[in-house]
Amino acid sequence: MEKVVAYVKAALAQFSGAGPEARGWSDRGPQLVAFLLLALGLWALAWIFKRLTFLLAGRLGGMARRRLAGVWDLLFWGGLLAVGSSVFAAGDPQRVVQAVLRLVFVYLVWVALEAFIDHRLVRRGLDRNLVLLVRYAAMTLLVVWGAYLVAGPEIAPIVGALGVLGLAVSLAAQDTFSNFIAGIILLMDRPFQIGDWVYIGEEYGQVEGLTLRTTRLRTPDNEYVAIPNAVVAGGEIKNLSAGGPLRLRIPVGVAYRHDTREVRKVLERVITGYPSLLADPAPAVLVTGLGDNSVDFTLVVWIPEREIPNYPVIAAEITEAAKIALDEAGIEIPFPQRTVWFPEPLRVIQETPSGG
Repeated sequence: MEKVVAYVKAALAQFSGAGPEARGWSDRGPQLVAFLLLALGLWALAWIFKRLTFLLAGRLGGMARRRLAGVWDLLFWGGLLAVGSSVFAAGDPQRVVQAVLRLVFVYLVWVALEAFIDHRLVRRGLDRNLVLLVRYAAMTLLVVWGAYLVAGPEIAPIVGALGVLGLAVSLAAQDTFSNFIAGIILLMDRPFQIGDWVYIGEEYGQVEGLTLRTTRLRTPDNEYVAIPNAVVAGGEIKNLSAGGPLRLRIPVGVAYRHDTREVRKVLERVITGYPSLLADPAPAVLVTGLGDNSVDFTLVVWIPEREIPNYPVIAAEITEAAKIALDEAGIEIPFPQRTVWFPEPLRVIQETPSGG
């Protein structure tokens, strides 16, 4: 036990620049016990200060409190690394402590930036795509700055090596790199916002997120679809939410023998009685074509922005209500048919079977 206490004291002494040199393998057992005791003490301190942080920061949101409490987790793991280098004489614990403190400083800057983005930018209504771009740019700059603070000027060779590695990776993963560039283009071009209902190709759904690799939609069936950004940026995007109220055009065909004015009255009663439609712009019933088998009507209606997610259901219900109203009024909805005309009257020849 005396050896363990001696190693604990020696490890603490090394933080001031003093301490023993590395020892042989015969001393590893007491060193390990000393390390575990110091690690337990660090864990207890980190736990106590995390609890105090949660209590003192009670007025902050849950995410902000967890991020502040994360400082103590960072200090615990950094302290563990410093204690290990001190107990086992595997490095300079003072430099480890300095690096950890710089890393904590960078982390606190990131917490402050996140709070600024959430409280100033998001709550003031700044476009969420632009907020994502600001967040990604700030994260990239902080990572570079934090690496420089921790490693100092010695980071230059590492950056050079990472540049060569990045070139090799970009050549090997061109699709991923093209999705990354397309994600930045989408964030700057902003064809949609988070929460908009869109068609991207044949996929329809609400935009749930935009990362630097994929665009994520939630369909009306509650399915999540991830579409590569390169496909989104190079394809057709139809945004149903960007213009406010949405206009629906619902086709209905009736037989030629019916008076169009009577048909219009029946269909107008259908759309005026439907509760989810806007009165301004006013709905309309238009004759839009004279087809091969029917007179083609179109019900033009507007729905508010809050009903856009339900527009397929609204269109189906109005179509069903129109069918019921036309049936009750005795108005025929024709099916495709053909009239065959002969230039001369047809002669019917009746043959009597032989032997009959």
